[in-house]
Amino acid sequence: MKQKKFSRNSMIYHLQNIINQRQNCNNGCRPPCPPPPPVPPCPDPPEPICPCCHIGPTGPTGATGPTGATGPTGETGPTGATGPTGATGPTGATGPTGATGPTGATGPTGATGPTGATGPAGATGATGATGPTGATGPTGATGPAGATGPTGATGPTGPTGATGPTGATGPTGATGPTGATGPTGATGPTGATGPTGATGPTGATGATGPTGATGPTGATGPTGATGPAGATGATGATGPTGATGPTGATGPTGATGPTGATGPTGATGPTGATGPTGPTGPTGATGPTGPRGSTGSTGSTGSAATVQVGTVTTGAPGTSASVSNSGTSQNAILDFVIPSGQTGSAPPASFLTAYSVPSQSGTSGSPIIFDRNGVSAGTSITHASNSPSVVINKTGYYGVSFNVTVSAVTSSTLPQSVQLYLQQNGSTVSGAGASHNFRSSGENESLSFYLTISVQTTPATLTVMINGGPMTYSDASITVNRLGNI
Repeated sequence: MKQKKFSRNSMIYHLQNIINQRQNCNNGCRPPCPPPPPVPPCPDPPEPICPCCHIGPTGPTGATGPTGATGPTGETGPTGATGPTGATGPTGATGPTGATGPTGATGPTGATGPTGATGPAGATGATGATGPTGATGPTGATGPAGATGPTGATGPTGPTGATGPTGATGPTGATGPTGATGPTGATGPTGATGPTGATGPTGATGATGPTGATGPTGATGPTGATGPAGATGATGATGPTGATGPTGATGPTGATGPTGATGPTGATGPTGATGPTGPTGPTGATGPTGPRGSTGSTGSTGSAATVQVGTVTTGAPGTSASVSNSGTSQNAILDFVIPSGQTGSAPPASFLTAYSVPSQSGTSGSPIIFDRNGVSAGTSITHASNSPSVVINKTGYYGVSFNVTVSAVTSSTLPQSVQLYLQQNGSTVSGAGASHNFRSSGENESLSFYLTISVQTTPATLTVMINGGPMTYSDASITVNRLGNI
């Protein structure tokens, strides 16, 4: 049974009442009053001693006598029935935390509850000061140059310079009727070039004709060696962080694991016999309230609690994040363990190169033939030797790069125009083409194009077709590279 504790002033007050009651009893009672029971450590306030006496008003408090020696503690009586609970007294100062007992075995993890709806992003707290930038590591080896991207749109034509003054034009004679064109005779040998006549006056400048279509971009030259890396610039100031949104609803808690086994309970000591309770006397009249004591001095201000970040450790991929306090409840030091992400893997390479080395004849409406295969990877793109067709077997985005050298045929009529263009499943692919206008016999020209295409149905067949000619072609090559999924 837990004993009640009394303050020193309360014990003095009750002891004085007992002394006053005893004096009143001896002066007005028939038999003398028994001596008062010992006050501490009584569980309840002392009871009136003399039920037969009339108790007068409480006299002034006498000086406190010296405290007598504490008598031996009697045997503890049997525990009586629990009385009604008294009003809760003020909470005492918290005692030091006891040592943490061993943790019971962890129960199995409950099933993960459904994830609550994500709340709107709240304002992010203020970003801490940026740490100093670490030294720049050595520049890694330059990777292989990626496929050349499509040529950007041609910029606007710059303004035409001012035209110089035109000389006076002589009067033009009347044009006679044009006679019928006779058959072209065989071309005779070219005579020696006569002396150049004096240049006549320049005629008036005609209106500027529309700008012709931009010709295809030539093949990209090899990439130059990478220059040394420049010094790293200073880091710009960090912008303000947005406000953090409210936290989303918490999902249901998983089932609680089984509780660890309870340790054995210690043996209970024997309970002593309870002494008889004396009769309760009538309550005496309440004495006048004593004067209010002076206010005590204000206690010193307690120190404010602090929170600081301790260590931040990177955990293994797939483990749970955790936060622990390595400080005290007053001065917390939070240590974080944040798992790293799983290491990603690059998609497998998928590309094919086909080419044709010997010179071949080409006519309008015929395809370019690729007689052999070069380097390839994967099964998404295939090509049979001595075939014009490159077959794509998997949907996705693909980059198509084509190069060839074309030559005018000696016997062809000049000037002569030749166009090369890409077809996908028999349909012309817009933007994938190149052209040239031959003006002399034996003239050579390199043509090329690059374009990214979308393949949504398979198989898809790619061919490079000829329009115009005749002509001869050599050093033809085509490279098809899978860029990614649709």
